[in-house]
Amino acid sequence: MGRRNRRQKLPQDPVETSIESLSHDGRGIARIEGKTVFVDGALAGEKVKFLYTKKHKTYDEARTIEVLTASEDRVEAKCQHFGVCGGCSLMHMEPDAQLRLKQNTLNEHLTHFGNLQPQSWLEPLKGPLFGYRRKARLGVKHVPKKERVLVGFREKGTPYLAVLERCEVLDERVGPRLAELGEMIGGLDAHNRIAQIEVAMDDEHVALIFRNLDPLSQQDQDALIAYGQEHHLWIYLQSGGPDTVTPLWPENPQLSYAPEAGLTLEFEPNDFT
Repeated sequence: MGRRNRRQKLPQDPVETSIESLSHDGRGIARIEGKTVFVDGALAGEKVKFLYTKKHKTYDEARTIEVLTASEDRVEAKCQHFGVCGGCSLMHMEPDAQLRLKQNTLNEHLTHFGNLQPQSWLEPLKGPLFGYRRKARLGVKHVPKKERVLVGFREKGTPYLAVLERCEVLDERVGPRLAELGEMIGGLDAHNRIAQIEVAMDDEHVALIFRNLDPLSQQDQDALIAYGQEHHLWIYLQSGGPDTVTPLWPENPQLSYAPEAGLTLEFEPNDFT
């Protein structure tokens, strides 16, 4: 009989350590008895307390429970859900420090994989810190124990949807509506048969694609149309693959953007943009 794999029991006591550097994905790197530990929520140069979350043969994973000595690059995350929601990982880091981390990561990849060393770096392009994201795929899940429909992103490190009221990085036309969308879907007959919402926007319009696992009743379709009309949102349904995306309201919607004067590019809400 084959030997069963047993999950290694994790230490329960907090561990105090100093963070040497950052990984490419923004986790702190510490060394405990010669073994690398990736510490979520820690920044380079900080002294923290952490708890182990996973142990592996060559490295371990952990999460910060207390910052004892903070980095100059640490800022207070604007989002009330940061640390629980898995949508953002660096909101606790000063924006310019995030850019430096990403540039250093790119430089390391160019050197390691391409044997290239840039002679100089152009200034990075910068945009708004919040409300900038116009494309997203939001999970939808009816959770009887919570007596509500959840809409948003998954919890960090789990397959479960986080309980979110709003998203700070989504465009303000959708970001504050996550809880509201859940309430609206909760009132549908098919409240447990909507799997996700694809979000796409241009400068003037917002398109929401509802992935319906079963055909919707006329009453549910009317409810979606009424919600779209009230909040100026275009409503689409998707019963299967990408080729099944069809507009519910209005009749012939068309997203577009104008990168230059006199040039207009049209796109569909499920296009890669």
